[in-house]
Amino acid sequence: MTTTFYPLEKSANLYPAYRVAFQLAGHHLLLLQHEGKPYVVDNICPHAGYPMKDGVIIDNQLRCPMHGYLFALNDGACHAAYEGPCQGIRVYDVVEQDGQVGVYL
Repeated sequence: MTTTFYPLEKSANLYPAYRVAFQLAGHHLLLLQHEGKPYVVDNICPHAGYPMKDGVIIDNQLRCPMHGYLFALNDGACHAAYEGPCQGIRVYDVVEQDGQVGVYL
């Protein structure tokens, strides 16, 4: 399987609380920075398909703004499911290349 690097943002443009959603190669992605570290995660909650972009971060977990499900930023695991079980979100490996932050898809 061939993968392609997709640059998302210049590294120098990241700042605390940075958040931008992208659609690339059939993926809905969210690039965010938390405590000085960039993360790229699925931008769609697997529970009800709601965008994660406006979710708050609580104890290194992204909270879905619709139903409050909590997903760990480090591995995407769902740690709080209020309306039944829920799979986690995908967390992508963030790559810095030539001054750009991006992902391989």
